[in-house]
Amino acid sequence: MELKTKLMLLLLAIAVIPLACLGMFSYRKASSEIQIKACEIILENLSQVNYSLTYFVKDIEQLSMYVYSNKEVQSVLAKPASRSMLEKHQDSVAMNQILKSFLGFKAWDIELYVLGVNGDRYFTGDLLPYAYREYNDHWGLIRKARIADGGAAWDTHYSLKKIEDYGAVLSSGRLLRDVGTGDTLGYFVVDIMETALADKYQKAHQYPGGEVYLLDGNGYVISSIPSKQQVGTRLDRSFMSEVLSGKKGFFQMKADGQSAESMVIYDTSDTSGFKLVSVVPVSALTKESASIRNLTVLIVIAGILVSYCLAYLLADYITRPLRKLRSLMKEVERGNMEVVFASKYHDEVGHLGMSFNHMLRQIRRLIDQVYDKQLKVQEAEMKAIQAQFTPHFLYNALDSINWMARIHKVDAISKTAISLGELLRFSIRKGNPVIPIREDFKQIQNYLTIQELRYRDKIRVEQQIDPDILELYIPKLLVQPLVENAINHGLEMKSGPGVLRITASRIDQEVEFRVEDDGTGIPPEKLEQLLRGEYSSDHPGTTGIGLDNLQRRLKLHFGESYSFRIESEPGQGTRVILRIPVILHASEVENHV
Repeated sequence: MELKTKLMLLLLAIAVIPLACLGMFSYRKASSEIQIKACEIILENLSQVNYSLTYFVKDIEQLSMYVYSNKEVQSVLAKPASRSMLEKHQDSVAMNQILKSFLGFKAWDIELYVLGVNGDRYFTGDLLPYAYREYNDHWGLIRKARIADGGAAWDTHYSLKKIEDYGAVLSSGRLLRDVGTGDTLGYFVVDIMETALADKYQKAHQYPGGEVYLLDGNGYVISSIPSKQQVGTRLDRSFMSEVLSGKKGFFQMKADGQSAESMVIYDTSDTSGFKLVSVVPVSALTKESASIRNLTVLIVIAGILVSYCLAYLLADYITRPLRKLRSLMKEVERGNMEVVFASKYHDEVGHLGMSFNHMLRQIRRLIDQVYDKQLKVQEAEMKAIQAQFTPHFLYNALDSINWMARIHKVDAISKTAISLGELLRFSIRKGNPVIPIREDFKQIQNYLTIQELRYRDKIRVEQQIDPDILELYIPKLLVQPLVENAINHGLEMKSGPGVLRITASRIDQEVEFRVEDDGTGIPPEKLEQLLRGEYSSDHPGTTGIGLDNLQRRLKLHFGESYSFRIESEPGQGTRVILRIPVILHASEVENHV
C-alpha cells in the first residue's frame, strides 16, 4: 500500500470517526431528550385525566349526598313495607322521577339504585341486579357503606365480564339514615359503567401500541384501553410493584414476554387513590426522532464525502515531493547520477531532498576517487611486475652459483647461495602478510646462516623456541629486524666473540619474543631517545628494516594490544622484549600492509 493511500486513510479516519461519534451521540442525546419530554407530556396528561376523574368521583359522592338529604326519599323509605300497592306504585313513580332528574343534569353512563330496608327497590336501569334484590349487609359494597356510616364508599367489581359488554366496573354506596331519628332507611348505590370511565382518559391514549390502565389502590383493573380483557382482575405485570409503591413518575423497562423496551408512566389520585398507568413502547416515543436520525445520517455521509476529498488532496500534496524524490532515486538506480532534487520546501521533506543531493555529490566524488585509485593500482601493478624482474633474475643467478659451487664442491658458497635465495624468494612472495611462526623463524635461520658464514666464530647463536607456538601466526618479518639490529649494533662492534640468544614462548594469551646479545650495549642518551620513539640508525648503509618501521607495523596490526621494551647496559649487552596477542588464524589480523 502506497504512503499516499495510507495517509489518506489515516486522515479520513481522523475526520470520520469523531464525526460519526458526534452524530451518534447527538442522535442518542436528542432521542433521549425527546423520550423524556414525551413522557413528561404523557404524565401531565395523566395528571389532568386523574384530576378530571377526581371531580367525577366528587360529583358521584355529591349526587349520593343529594339523595341522602332529599326529604321525599326520606319519606318514602320511612314508610312500612305493609302499605298498599297503590301507595307503593305512587312512591315508585315519584322515586323514578327523582332519580331520572338526577341523571338529567349529567351525561353519565351510570345506574342509580335505592335499596330500602322496608323492601323498596328503585333503579334507573331496565333490570335490578340480583346482588341488589337481596343484599347482604356483611358483604361487598353494602358492608363498606355500612362501615362508612353515612359516608361515601367505593368498591371495584372483581368478577369477569362478557367479552364486549363489561357493565358496571366501579360502584359507590352510601348508607341512608333517617335525618330525624337516625334509623337506617337503606342504601343508595351508583354503578359506574366502564364506558363512563374510558371516556375520561381516552385522550391519554395517544401512541400506537400503547396501553392505559385505571387501577384501584390494590392494583385491580377498573378500566383499560385498548384491551378490556383484564378489567375486573388484578393486573399481573412486572412493573406493578414499583407503580403501587410510587405516587407518580415514569421509568423504562422491558415489557413482559417482549424484547422491546417500554416506558411506564403513572399518576395517583390524591382523593380516590386510583392510579392511571400508561405503557408506551419506546419506539413509538422516539418515532419523532427519525427525522433527526435521517438528518444526522445525511450530515455524516456528507462529512465523509467532504473528508474523503480533503484527505485525498492533502495526502497528494504531502506525498508529491516524496513521489518526485522516489522517481529521482529510480533514475539513480538506472545509472543517471546527474539528477537534482529541486525543492521549494523547508520542512523535513526539503531537508531530505537536500540530503539526497548531498549524497549524490558524495557518491560522484567517491566514484571519481575509486576510479583514480584503480588507475593508480594498475600503474603500481605494472611497476611491481617490472620491479620483480630484477629479483627473479638475481634468484636465478644465485641458483646458478649454487650449482657451480656444488660442481666444484665449495659447500660454503653453495650453502650461502641457497640461504640468500630463500630470503630473496621469501621477500618477493605475494600473499597474506600474516604467516605461521614456524615459517617466519625459518627465514630467520636463513639470515643467521649467511651471518655465521660472514662472522664465522665471532657470533654464537642460541635459540629456545617453544614448539607449542610454531603453528600460531605472526606478521611477516616481525622478529627479523630485532635479530638484525642485535648483530649490526651489538655484536659486530664487540671485540671478541659474542652470544646471540633468541627465545619465544607463550604466556597466557600472549606470545613473548626475547632477543638478547652480550655486545657493546646502548649508550644512556641513545636508549632514552629510543624509549621516546625516536629511531635513527648510526649506520646508514645497513640493510635492516628498522625499529621505526617495526613500531608502525605493530600499531597498525595490534593497536594498543602489544608491548615493546628495550633494556640495555653499556658494555653488558641489550635485551629486547616483544609481546603480541595470540593469533590462532590468519584472518584475526586485518591486513594493514
